[in-house]
Amino acid sequence: MPDQPVPRHAARPNGRETRNLLLLTAERLFAQRGIAAVSVREILDEAGQRNKNAAQYYFGGRDGLITSLANSRTDALNRRRMVLLDELEAAGRQADLRALCEVLVRPLAETLDEPGNHFIGFLARYHLDRSLPHLSESVDPALITGYRRTTRLLRAASGLPREAFAIRFSLVMDMCFTGLAGRQAQEEAGAARLPARVTFVENLVDAAHGAFAPRAGG
Repeated sequence: MPDQPVPRHAARPNGRETRNLLLLTAERLFAQRGIAAVSVREILDEAGQRNKNAAQYYFGGRDGLITSLANSRTDALNRRRMVLLDELEAAGRQADLRALCEVLVRPLAETLDEPGNHFIGFLARYHLDRSLPHLSESVDPALITGYRRTTRLLRAASGLPREAFAIRFSLVMDMCFTGLAGRQAQEEAGAARLPARVTFVENLVDAAHGAFAPRAGG
């Protein structure tokens, strides 16, 4: 995961600090404006980076920057999801559909607790841009084992046919990413009279559970 932001005008940042600053800046701009709308040059300018070849040097270009960003955040999400899955299986609840929906949603929701973390906004923008390749195709497979394990258990617990499950899973991920990204934007804007975050997340889990539940009457 990227470290906390380095001050924009810090004197002589080392290579690790520069790379981290570029990742955090790209994440925030992508979350705010969308992937296609943000150029590498804008990221470099916003990060106060004078070396206009920095993205090429550290990431091999724009695509490498996006992949590095996804890998850096996905590692922590994966470790958290694996812990939750292990706890479920130890309790013999690996077929509990709602509990599995919590495993899917909660690690994403917990990113809102981290100041400066805009990964959920990045995911929302990326997931909704259907012209982009599936992010899982570029992320290190070792970093999404928890995601894949959750998906397999969810499908088995739902009892849905493969095609129906795939459609519903995509819709649930849209809902999770955009719902949480919207919540983060509202909190950062100081929106009044928001429901407590714990209430919001509980309802998001309930909505996911409802989406995967078999249709009444079969």
